[in-house]
Amino acid sequence: MVNTEIPVNASFRDNFTYIPNPTSPLFLHSSDLPGMCLVITPFSGSGYGGWRTSMIVSLYAKSKIKFVDGSCPRPITTDISKLRQWDRCNNMVISWLTISLSPTIAKSVQYSETTESIWNQLERRSGVVNGTKVFEIKKELASTQQGSLDIVSYFNKLKKL
Repeated sequence: MVNTEIPVNASFRDNFTYIPNPTSPLFLHSSDLPGMCLVITPFSGSGYGGWRTSMIVSLYAKSKIKFVDGSCPRPITTDISKLRQWDRCNNMVISWLTISLSPTIAKSVQYSETTESIWNQLERRSGVVNGTKVFEIKKELASTQQGSLDIVSYFNKLKKL
């Protein structure tokens, strides 16, 4: 695990000034608050792909995607400060994920201990392609016509499908 703080003035034994490493997944900015919603529309059971993409972009921008994909696991150490820092960041990301879910879905993952566990549960439940839905979308695509729509509206309708 990479040390997320660099001592600047180590000559004074009890008076250290630390500069946090903002590129570390264990760095939390002062604006990172629990309950902060990272996406415009919470996931309520439909539109998982769009919600997932928005969450990935937001988590990547905050350098927290490693909590989701499992590449920043809880450290195996006896250093309590490192464990607490990891727990703090993991819990922050859990709060961001759960606030970005509908209350019903959030309740179904509320006892998960890691961000990765929540993400994997959501992937298993909602990330699976539904054959019936694919058929309906292809059918709607085939029957879609421009009609009275301007070209931009027509393009957006096709792109959405």
